[in-house]
Amino acid sequence: MPLDRLVELLHHFLLTLMRTSSLMIFWPLWDHRATPRPVKVFSMLVVALVLTPVAAPHLPAFPADWPALLSLALREFLLGLGIGLILRVIFAGVHMAGNLAAVYMGFGMVTLYDPQTQGQGTVVADLMVLVALMLFLSLEIHHALFRLLAQSFVDLPMGGLPRLPLQALQFLVGLGALAFKLAVQCLAPVIAVLFVTQVTLGYMARAVPQIQVMILSFPLTIALGLLFISFTLIFTGGLLQEQFGALKRPLTTFMRAWQG
Repeated sequence: MPLDRLVELLHHFLLTLMRTSSLMIFWPLWDHRATPRPVKVFSMLVVALVLTPVAAPHLPAFPADWPALLSLALREFLLGLGIGLILRVIFAGVHMAGNLAAVYMGFGMVTLYDPQTQGQGTVVADLMVLVALMLFLSLEIHHALFRLLAQSFVDLPMGGLPRLPLQALQFLVGLGALAFKLAVQCLAPVIAVLFVTQVTLGYMARAVPQIQVMILSFPLTIALGLLFISFTLIFTGGLLQEQFGALKRPLTTFMRAWQG
């Protein structure tokens, strides 16, 4: 094989790897610290190798100088990060919902070390994230993401200098509101019931001072919280299924914003 052809193939592979690897950083399972690093690296290399023939017809010519090549690689890396962040927002919203419910239940101090975030996380938040992860796999969303990744090379061909359109930045900033909205939707019934319970206990403490409300509140809020969480998991599953199924809409919006 001529050296020029080999350099061209390597150029195609590296640019494809920049987009796929940065996107897969935020994917469930791949972003978990429990997943061995060799497995992560090998899977990223395999995905990039498989998608290189798809991306090759849409790749620009090999840049004449290194600054142009680095700028092109940087653009692809940032684009992959933006697409992966959209998926990560769903799991961030679920994690936020679990933390909110844990605080109302009195589990705010019952924290565990989360190896994924290298911080403290509540038991309820870990439970909700596991439920979301099981739905993610059972609904075969990861298959749809691979197809979407391949389609992104057609809809957003590589090329041009790196630019970060203002519309794309504004869209990524607005994802925080989407995460908060999803958190409220996931466990709104639980939070509402626990809020009413706390208000009721407060009135009882004022009306009947003889009742040890502090001792009564802990088992009551924990029992009600766990009970209503088990009830709402059915609706939460449907909500997450809807959010996973509607991933194409925000991804399409981001791609259009990126194109400017």
